[in-house]
Amino acid sequence: MAGKIDIRQINHVTTMVKDTARAMEFYNNLLGIKQIQSQVDNPAITWLQLDNGMMVHLIETDEAPAKPGNIHHAFQVDNLEDTQATLESNGFEVLRGGIRYDGQAYFFIQDPDGNSVEFCTASGYAPAPPRPA
Repeated sequence: MAGKIDIRQINHVTTMVKDTARAMEFYNNLLGIKQIQSQVDNPAITWLQLDNGMMVHLIETDEAPAKPGNIHHAFQVDNLEDTQATLESNGFEVLRGGIRYDGQAYFFIQDPDGNSVEFCTASGYAPAPPRPA
């Protein structure tokens, strides 16, 4: 494999739940993970955040608990463009991506077993300027 990805931290974990209100009793009230404003147009996702910045996303669905195609890990990187280039040079295809309301850029790939993996930036990301040729 060519290159190496420099992961800074795990950005968030995703948990599928059947009943968000019931899940909030556990994650918010018992564990103390605070609810924050959603950064996407999906009312089924409730965003929670620890004091250290790591997030938990609760996805309400009748399909809970999670099945392999519905879960993913999100790895935060400093330079999304270099990360994407390294992954693509190693044969991985970007399946989808974008920028969230808070300026966090992201994209998804599949690992060699077909698991969904997200790479993202911190909030307020500004793309790196193009490198001179």
